[in-house]
Amino acid sequence: MALFRNKKNGNIYFALDNVTNATNAQDDQEMILYRPVKSERLFCRERDEFHQKFESVKADDIVKLLGPVGQEI
Repeated sequence: MALFRNKKNGNIYFALDNVTNATNAQDDQEMILYRPVKSERLFCRERDEFHQKFESVKADDIVKLLGPVGQEI
């Protein structure tokens, strides 16, 4: 799982997995399954289009964007 930022609106998304489109018209098209950090709603977008509209979030920026992870006692 990786974090991506939408280049247009700045929202942050988890890229969950690579999937294959199985519809007749687009059979075997490579897709990205993703969801917003603040929602459980799932989305799917063609792989090349996904990488045009989203940018990878650098590891150094994750805590700044999502906040620190709580410590277990």
